[in-house]
Amino acid sequence: MQNFYGKVISNVGLVAALGLMVAVSLESCKPPVTPPKAEITVLDSNGTAISEAKIVVFCVQRPDVAVECNVADTQFTDGVGKADFEFENPSVLRVFIEKYNTVERDTGEGPDIGTIVTGDTLCAEGFITLETSEVTEETFVLGACEID
Repeated sequence: MQNFYGKVISNVGLVAALGLMVAVSLESCKPPVTPPKAEITVLDSNGTAISEAKIVVFCVQRPDVAVECNVADTQFTDGVGKADFEFENPSVLRVFIEKYNTVERDTGEGPDIGTIVTGDTLCAEGFITLETSEVTEETFVLGACEID
């Protein structure tokens, strides 16, 4: 009888060890949770990348949510028209992009010096949705700014 109980205890220990190994191996297979990221590309109407465009990303406070919305970031695009953002939580963010496409020239001489600014300011705006462990890629095309 003692031999029977010894085998039962041995088998229960073996099953518990196998269960623990399976649980550990399944847990290690889950991908790590990473913060949401956004990769924004800015182009002109011809499809050419725009460098040094100012990108402002911010959340919009929803009236039905009590928690204050305080997410914002500003970056400039690199030489290939891209900017990368990383945030702590998933969210829907508003994006506003502007590029000053202007030239300033001094006019006059002596005490009558002035400056003339010629050119256009280009803009784009929209929304991006960020999800946990995902990189959201969005492309914006700049056009003439709309004056409200």
